[in-house]
Amino acid sequence: MIANSIKKRHEISGDRIKAFYGHSIPMKIEKEERKPPHILYHGTKRKSEQTILTQGLKPCSRQYVHLSQDVETAMEVGKRRDIESIILIIEAEKAYTNGVKFYYGNEKVWLADTIPPQIIRSEKN
Repeated sequence: MIANSIKKRHEISGDRIKAFYGHSIPMKIEKEERKPPHILYHGTKRKSEQTILTQGLKPCSRQYVHLSQDVETAMEVGKRRDIESIILIIEAEKAYTNGVKFYYGNEKVWLADTIPPQIIRSEKN
């Protein structure tokens, strides 16, 4: 099941299967901190764009901010809430150099506690 899953949301840990992101449990799942790629992406609904560009990205009801390693994954995520979603570009390497911690999720997903607005830009900018 895990090997064939498209979304890669689970892993084998010892003799158990566990969720990568822990959406449904109250304790924070600790992830491995890593240096991110130069650029990451965040797909979101259009009406959130200006708020994110001024206030940054926050985890809201999740444990971490979810970022995508490629535009296609970000588009897929954004379209869950808005068919005409937008893609935000995250200058991840610059953020990391300035103290933002990034965590490896899987080959398509990176996580962060928060993303400051100074390193976020709209695809159209």
